[in-house]
Amino acid sequence: MELPKLPFYKKYGLVIKAAIVGGILGLLYTSITDAESNFDYLKLLPGIVIGVFIGFIIIMFEKRLINLNRYSFLGAMLLKALIYSINILLFLLFFVLMFSEMLGHLSYQEVFIKYAKERLFEDYMFSLGASIFLILFLEISSLLSSRFFYNYFTGQYHRPIQEERIFMFVDVKSSTTLAEQLGDILYSNLLQDLFNDFTEAIQSSRAEVYQYVGDEIILTWKSAVGLKDKRCLYCFYLLKQCIENKREYYLGKYNIVPKFKAGMHIGTAVTTWVGKVKKEIVYHGDLLNTTSRIQCECNNFNHDFVISETMKNALPEDHSITYIQKGEILLRGKAKPMKLYTVDFSSVVL
Repeated sequence: MELPKLPFYKKYGLVIKAAIVGGILGLLYTSITDAESNFDYLKLLPGIVIGVFIGFIIIMFEKRLINLNRYSFLGAMLLKALIYSINILLFLLFFVLMFSEMLGHLSYQEVFIKYAKERLFEDYMFSLGASIFLILFLEISSLLSSRFFYNYFTGQYHRPIQEERIFMFVDVKSSTTLAEQLGDILYSNLLQDLFNDFTEAIQSSRAEVYQYVGDEIILTWKSAVGLKDKRCLYCFYLLKQCIENKREYYLGKYNIVPKFKAGMHIGTAVTTWVGKVKKEIVYHGDLLNTTSRIQCECNNFNHDFVISETMKNALPEDHSITYIQKGEILLRGKAKPMKLYTVDFSSVVL
């Protein structure tokens, strides 16, 4: 069975968003100013192209200036905006010189002098404003997923809806011992690295991050999405692969390679919006409690991945996966015992 792959739009999602927003900003800027007046035949095209490239410039710097995030948000934003706006202005100057050469109106020296007198200040203020706007846009995008905006503006879940979902509770093994060994700050850094490194596996398997709860991450899928190509099942394999690929990094920084366990279950849950001070989509029902209890059985079975019989029966047969029944287990808080299975992977195609 072939593993789920990270889709193009997920891999380059931020780049695409920044390019679109930059293009819109460039279009608006040239439409409300006379910035396009020197390009009679091209009209608004230079503004759109410039805006798109501004988006690319900011994304490029965002990835390289990630260390600035250790400062306060306001301080980091202002410092980034200053760096970005200067580089954008240099790019704008290059773009103006290039277009003037293509159109053959003026020499480089004449264009530079004309540009400095007529447009330098306005374009710098635009660069600064565009930088601040795009920085805020990227920060909000990282805090609130596109799914959040879509569900909110389309009115989805404003009334409680019962739907079939898959939940996976992923928890760090021996978390108390690790916290004592590393100390609170270093352990917090470990969790940050771990959850960041999970990103590609989560996106590849089309999982939604429901919550981060201490050293636990709760993933969910609509059943149709998670069952397709067994994405929900292979998500766990991909999570382990992500950490294995960073083994040397974790050994060098923390002197350990973190291990984790997971429980997975499928069933119906009620999905709805809650809260006025802070709005959030939440899931209610026994499904979450049961999944949490299943994950707790990992320690008793001395295994890192346990699923329910209902979950196993919902998945198509796959000879590269081994299920071992652990009998009927009476989970804490449940009236009836459940059949649980451990999961092992083999012969996986990368």
